[in-house]
Formats: sequence, C-alpha cells, structure tokens
Amino acid sequence: MKMVKSKNMLMYIVKRVLFMFVMVFFVLVATFFLTHLMQVNPVLNKLSSDPRVPYEVYLQERDRIGADRPIFEQFIIYIQNFFQGNWGTSYIVADGVPVTSLIAQLFPKTIELVIIPIIVIPILSIKLGISSAKHRNKWQDSIIRGVIMLGVCIPVFFLATMIQFFASHILSVVTYGIINFETSSANSINISYVNRLTGFRLIDAFIFNDQALLQDSLVHLLLPSIASIIVSLAGITRQTRASMLDVMRKDYVRTARAKGVEEKEVINKHALRNALIPTSNEIVGLVASSLVGSLFLEMIFNYKGIGWYLFSAIQGGDYVVIVGIVIVDSIIILSGTLVADILYTIIDPRIVY
Repeated sequence: MKMVKSKNMLMYIVKRVLFMFVMVFFVLVATFFLTHLMQVNPVLNKLSSDPRVPYEVYLQERDRIGADRPIFEQFIIYIQNFFQGNWGTSYIVADGVPVTSLIAQLFPKTIELVIIPIIVIPILSIKLGISSAKHRNKWQDSIIRGVIMLGVCIPVFFLATMIQFFASHILSVVTYGIINFETSSANSINISYVNRLTGFRLIDAFIFNDQALLQDSLVHLLLPSIASIIVSLAGITRQTRASMLDVMRKDYVRTARAKGVEEKEVINKHALRNALIPTSNEIVGLVASSLVGSLFLEMIFNYKGIGWYLFSAIQGGDYVVIVGIVIVDSIIILSGTLVADILYTIIDPRIVY
C-alpha cells in the first residue's frame, strides 16, 4: 500500500512540475507583452536627463537595443535567448548588468526581509487561533479578533508608513534621542558589507563575526518585519480559529474528552492536526503575499531588494528586469503550492493523489 501511494505521489509531482513549466511559459508570454503595452519609453527615459541629445541619437539607441523592431520579432529573439540562459541586460535600473546577475544579487536581500515574517507568522497566528477558539466569546477571543480586524483593514503600505513615522520621529522625540531608528535602506551609511560569501548579510556577518553588520542589519529589518507580521497575521489566525471551532465540534474530539483525555492533548493531538489541513493553504499563500508585500515595504523603507528594483523597472520601462523578476516570483509561488500539496499527505495520510 505504501509503495502504491509513493508511486502515485511521484507521478503527481512529475505532472505538477510539467504543469509548472507550462504556467511559467504562460507567465513569461503574458508579462512580456503586457510590459511592452505600457506607455513607457525606456530610451526616452534614459536620454531625457540631457535635453541637448539630438533625435538621431535617440533613433540610434532604439536600433541598438532592438526597440524599433516589431514586438513579435522582439519576443522570438527574447524567447531564444531566455532558454539559453540569457535573460537580457538591464537598461535603466542597473545599466549593463545581466538580469540573472541582478536577481542573484538582490534575491538574498529580499529573502532576509521576508524570512522573519514567514517563520514568525505561522507560529504566532496558529497559537492565537487556538487561543481564540479555546476562549470563544471571552475577552481573549475579543482581543485576538480585534487584532485580526486591524490586520485586515489596514493596508501594508499605510501601516509601514505609520511605523516608519513613529520610529523615526515620535519615538526619538519622546526618548530624547536615546532610541533613534534608521528607517531607510538595508544598512547604515557607516556600515560596510565587504565579506560577501553567501550574499546574505546576516549569514555573512555571523560567519565572519562582524557584530556591527549583524546588529545593524537586524535593526533595519525590524520595522519592515513588524509591519509585515501585523498585516499578514490576520489570514492564518482567522482560518485556524474557524478550523479549530469546526474540529472541536466533531465526535472524535467529544469522545476524547469523555474518556478523560487532558484538554491540552485533545487540542494538540486530536484537534490541531486536522485543523491545520485548510490552514496550510493560508501558510503557502503567506509566501506569495510576503513577496507582494515586500514591494511596498522596500519602496517605503528604501530597502533595495527585488521589490524596489521591480517598482523602479516598471517606472523606467526596463522590460527585461520586469519579466525576469516576475518569472522568479512565479516559480517560487508555484513551488510553494506543490510543497503544500505534499504537506497535505503528511498532515492527513487519508489524502491520496
């Protein structure tokens, strides 16, 4: 039976991976044509800094980068290069830098920004959801539901702006400058990041025992992480609460209680395991929402990661950077959904693909 289930799971994974290739190609095609429909002229944006540039130079530059060719011809050339590992070269946001190199450089910074919320939110929200379900209609439940409503109602960019203003102005004034957060960029101006072994500042700071870099990086990650956690906490907490309330009404939970099983064991062993099945969808969705939320957080806190460069590329019309970043994000999200489906079978062995 286990061998049959393993074989079915393997076949399912193969099918999903093949489907992922199709979806990624569809995203690539859609993103390429949608970006080229934008009313943004990258050549004009680049040359507009000098109004004395003659029109002939503008035409030569369009010809050099192939912008004067028909869009379908541009697409065929891009597809051929894409599958050969050449994703193009940035024209605006990082002039002359290959897109693959740019993403490889930016990816660790964005991962550091979203990894803390991705780890903290599921743990905290599941605990809050369990507590809310256990104390239904009591003061604990009311407080937790109030926090949920706060997270649902407030957009991440508004909350991030308020946190930034509070930390950089009000908190500094109230404490007479004792507490003074630097709320923009990834590191302070006087902090140098020289030892780039992994590309992750926290890991490199730990490896090379760079205490100044480690502390400074953590301080700059604190405020964006708080904003992301508050906003993203609502979905998983609400789903966990609803699932727990539903499961706790099931006959097997009532039977366990009737047998004198301790409430803690009833919750953790019998109720929570089944309640986590629908909640795991929300946890996977957290990865997608964190990547989207990082776009706003990076712009507000001037944190130059993937989101910051994506926004800048959209403004400047740096098409190849937009397509490259969207493709990478799509692969991450699709991989996350596949992992979630595999986790379903671990959480609930009754599920067979």
